[in-house]
Amino acid sequence: MLDKGSAERAAAEFLSSESKSWGASGHVRIIAEYCFIDGDQYIAPYDHVDYLDHGREDMQLGGNLPVAVDLTTGACRFIDWDEVEVFSDRGLL
Repeated sequence: MLDKGSAERAAAEFLSSESKSWGASGHVRIIAEYCFIDGDQYIAPYDHVDYLDHGREDMQLGGNLPVAVDLTTGACRFIDWDEVEVFSDRGLL
């Protein structure tokens, strides 16, 4: 079972690997203070570094799906829109 720190590192590594092909929008970072554990998953929202560090609203991402880390296996993936809706309805996203 991964702890929160290990799950965050796994999410960050997954995001770094996946975002390499995104061009300029690929300069992204996990938003640690918005991450949460839900059941056996660690959910990690992220956004563009220029938005997070410099407040550049034109660089804020829209429609980006948070990373989910399975706390048992360490497997990472992006959540789907159905999960976004469930988490939003519960006030988590």
